[in-house]
Amino acid sequence: MKYLVLLFKMLIFGALVAIRLGEWDITHLFAGLKYREALEYYVVALASLALFLMLLDFVQFFTIWWYRRRHKVQGDDNFIIGVGQIYSLLLAIGVVIGLLSLFRIHVKELFTSLSIIFAGIAILTKDYISNMINGMIMTFSSQLSIGDNVSIGQHRGKITDITLQNIHLLNDDDDMIYIPNNVAMNSEVVNYTKREIKRTSIDFEIDLKYLKTVEELEKILIDVLNPFKDLIKPESYYLRVAEVKKEYVVMKFQYILQEPNKDLERQIRRRTIRRLVEIISEREKIADQIPDLPDADMPGHA
Repeated sequence: MKYLVLLFKMLIFGALVAIRLGEWDITHLFAGLKYREALEYYVVALASLALFLMLLDFVQFFTIWWYRRRHKVQGDDNFIIGVGQIYSLLLAIGVVIGLLSLFRIHVKELFTSLSIIFAGIAILTKDYISNMINGMIMTFSSQLSIGDNVSIGQHRGKITDITLQNIHLLNDDDDMIYIPNNVAMNSEVVNYTKREIKRTSIDFEIDLKYLKTVEELEKILIDVLNPFKDLIKPESYYLRVAEVKKEYVVMKFQYILQEPNKDLERQIRRRTIRRLVEIISEREKIADQIPDLPDADMPGHA
């Protein structure tokens, strides 16, 4: 079906080229009309605008077709999204210029006469333009791609889309976070998907009074994940002490999945966090049951 549509577009494109070059004269249709000259002008102007739009459409179609065939890409990746963004930008510029030409407004003269106004508009829209540029840079780079699990600033999640203005990030709570491209470019970005070892990390803090030994807590967490042992690489479990504070410890429980699986990561994270809550609750109850020693029983008390 799409090839029939393409063939139909090419036939229209050929007719428009013939009209634009004067090979196909349709001005006789306006013979005897009062505004024949104006109608002829509008026909040529509309034909020129239509030619530009169709040519742009052909360039986008064949570029994406060639890219998919060469790289065997089925869905949309960064390059295809970037081509789509450039197409949208050129389409908007072409339509604006085409509409100006319909009203017999010369673009060069307009920009020259309104240079001060356009300078003010450029200042007001500098963030928008900067976002667009950064968005195109990211789509054509290999640093961030749709489907990557990343951390941008304080937000972590899966990239679902990269537009000219925002990065769409789906976090673990299924909340869609829109991060401006400028913010992403100026923030610390960690791409967990592109690292060679796909290690999953669960970060948490635990009060020192609930922690006996690191080895004991590590064994408890490994036992919790016993139902998933066939899906996790053996000997990849590791409980790391990231930071030691006065009253608590920041830890990272890490493991490597046999195959990347976002849903499985959520299940493991949920099970691990719940077990940590149970451990803290159990040890808090034990601590409450131990009575405080009176001062008279304290060693060294006179």
